[in-house]
Amino acid sequence: MNKKERLSRREFLKYSALALGGLALSGNRISNGYAAGDQALSTDLSFQNDDTAPEFPIGKLLGRICDGRHGTRYEIKTEPYINAPSVGMAWFDDVFEWKNEVIAKQVDLNRINQRWVEVPEGYIYADYVQPVRHVPQEVVNELPEMPDGSRGMWVEITTPYSPLYLTKSKSNYQYWLSREDNVNPRVYYSQVFWAIDIRQNPTTGRAQYLLMQKVGAPAENYWVDAQVCRQIMPDEISSLHPDADGKRIEIQVRPRGIQTLSCFEGNEEVFFTTVATGGRNEDGSWSTPVGNRFTPWRKNIAMHYSQAETLTGGFDIPGVGWNFGFHPDGAFIHSTFWHNAFGNLKSAGCVNMRPDEAKWVWRWVDPQIPYFEGDATAPGLGVTTPVTVEVLS
Repeated sequence: MNKKERLSRREFLKYSALALGGLALSGNRISNGYAAGDQALSTDLSFQNDDTAPEFPIGKLLGRICDGRHGTRYEIKTEPYINAPSVGMAWFDDVFEWKNEVIAKQVDLNRINQRWVEVPEGYIYADYVQPVRHVPQEVVNELPEMPDGSRGMWVEITTPYSPLYLTKSKSNYQYWLSREDNVNPRVYYSQVFWAIDIRQNPTTGRAQYLLMQKVGAPAENYWVDAQVCRQIMPDEISSLHPDADGKRIEIQVRPRGIQTLSCFEGNEEVFFTTVATGGRNEDGSWSTPVGNRFTPWRKNIAMHYSQAETLTGGFDIPGVGWNFGFHPDGAFIHSTFWHNAFGNLKSAGCVNMRPDEAKWVWRWVDPQIPYFEGDATAPGLGVTTPVTVEVLS
């Protein structure tokens, strides 16, 4: 991408908060997610999960209702604006054919993004809809051998959602799996896990990988359909522009505007996008740390994030890919699959990015980390790419 193309994209994103495009499709809602009447799974020990993923169309652009939990619902409008008549409801984890992404017919002054997703039934506000695809993968016969003699590989989920098959009682897992409203545990498009084993599902005969999280979570395992797990190859974590001088990241927080992130090599801006950052705390400070040229301290391929319930709400999020910790209080730049509200003050303090963009930034920042460990902390000052966060009016 040349500089002229890059800057035109920058201005487009910055001033319109739009990402127009999409693939024109036809048909009806592909799957129903978590409606209010769904029944919770038994907590008895079982490898089975009564949640079966539908047959998603291969390779097509789809949209999953990603914002919320079991029982969350959003109105489907006849036209792309907030006061348009409603023609139905979209529930958490519903998957639709993504026909297009359009500008709101009437500007909503209470919202940063003016984007709506056109689906066969009408229009859904784009912040709630994760763009996803279903891309079946070739199953490996044997997991790669690692330096310590064990076998394993990093994998990325390549379907809107897929059920988990548990290895112990659901109630004995970490909160994200054991909580009452997680009626059918699933993994989601773009999540990243470490695979440690292969088997044939005892009921269906389909190949499954045994997945786990290496960073930020207990040593818990769950089986997942191997055909929706894409092997991440070692060359995918290699550095981008390793010889470039003067690398730095600048994040701009705007109380009444669009949140952005830029990557620079010297004076040249080589990457720009909209992101989601944190809002103000009760004491007036910003939940995303503000400061000049932070020295990042940690980088890993995938991590589990959790925070106890507070007045502002807690979270427990597995399989978050492409993490770059820029502040010791726990603020990271990372991939996001639980909302599409980029440009907004949306996060609990981290900098949320689209998965493919987070991966690009992760590869571009220093240092490179080893594949097997998938995680490294900085040994001292000046060895990582500095980050500046500033608040603009």
